[in-house]
Amino acid sequence: MDFVFSSLIDEMPGKILLEPSIKKITQYGTDDGILIDRLVTEAPKSDEESYKVPLEKLIVDMFANKYLKLFKGDYPIAIETMFNKYYLNQTGMLRYARRRNKEEELVKFIKDNTKIN
Repeated sequence: MDFVFSSLIDEMPGKILLEPSIKKITQYGTDDGILIDRLVTEAPKSDEESYKVPLEKLIVDMFANKYLKLFKGDYPIAIETMFNKYYLNQTGMLRYARRRNKEEELVKFIKDNTKIN
């Protein structure tokens, strides 16, 4: 993380935040800013290209990643759209949710707030 931060800070001063808190994101974050934080191991990976994020990972990260919790009001429709439009590997998604200690919260949210069976 330090190497990436050091490499980017000279090229993009004022746009990079290293392991920021929600407060720091709110105070200093920009629409085109870059957040640098540690990755979770064994996260679902894209079959196509390494820089693409699978929807299963995105759904779990919506609950586990402190940076994405800012817009929770949009979660029900976003999750329903993902489930309706795309095939999701629910087994892989729940395995990743267990690893992030968010399985119970994710399942309860989906059951209580969406029309997904």
